[in-house]
Amino acid sequence: MYLDAGTNNEQYLNDPLYLGLRQTRPPTEELFSFVDEFVEAVQAVFPKCCIHFEDWTGTDAMHLLQRYRDKYCVYNDDVQGTAGIVLTGMINAAKLKGTKLKDEKYLFLGAGSAGIGLANLLCAALVAQGITIEEAQSRVYMFDINGLLETTRKDLVDFQMPYAHRHAPTRDFVAAIETIKPTTIIGVSTIGGAFTQQVVESMSRINERPVILALSNPTEHAECTPEQAYNWSKGKAIYAAGVQFPPVHYNGQTFLPG
Repeated sequence: MYLDAGTNNEQYLNDPLYLGLRQTRPPTEELFSFVDEFVEAVQAVFPKCCIHFEDWTGTDAMHLLQRYRDKYCVYNDDVQGTAGIVLTGMINAAKLKGTKLKDEKYLFLGAGSAGIGLANLLCAALVAQGITIEEAQSRVYMFDINGLLETTRKDLVDFQMPYAHRHAPTRDFVAAIETIKPTTIIGVSTIGGAFTQQVVESMSRINERPVILALSNPTEHAECTPEQAYNWSKGKAIYAAGVQFPPVHYNGQTFLPG
């Protein structure tokens, strides 16, 4: 089942080859009312059916999941599926370092639905290791197109607020690394090459084993390649990506990217 709510993209609306509904998107309240009808109809015909939400815009994705998750069996792969897989990688990275998740500090590049979904699941895992939700959230920082999420920002939505901490405003990701001193950086920005040599070198100077997760896909959107991570960190990085890269040979060793 495909729900077409129209588009606000003028280029698509004026494109004679556009196959979608040729009208602008309705207001959020009207759109959500329509989705309510759909979800309730599905449950009436197929009780306990799992509804998989896919490719909603970030704000809608989070709010629709919150709207139904305590009432129906719903799932969003962008928010929850990605989070489950990446958390597994984080747990294994901590094992390689001889630490626990709660010993680490995390900085996300990207604060959309995928990043927030992962941050929320990560915090749940940290709570399971014996700390409070407030302590868990204090270990997670986020950086988006407008800079670091911090308490003076006026453009944040509700689900981003738990990760807006007291910190001087900055739009410089390397500067954020230098002051926050994260042990792990997580790329969910869809900006290819965003983890520059300066980023990786900064992480390597702060950490003996920096964890670098370049999760954006497809390949050209990955924040950095495994070869870049291993070369720029002089083999120190623990790296994983959201796409498949070939093995990397560095300093006589073969690395299999996660």
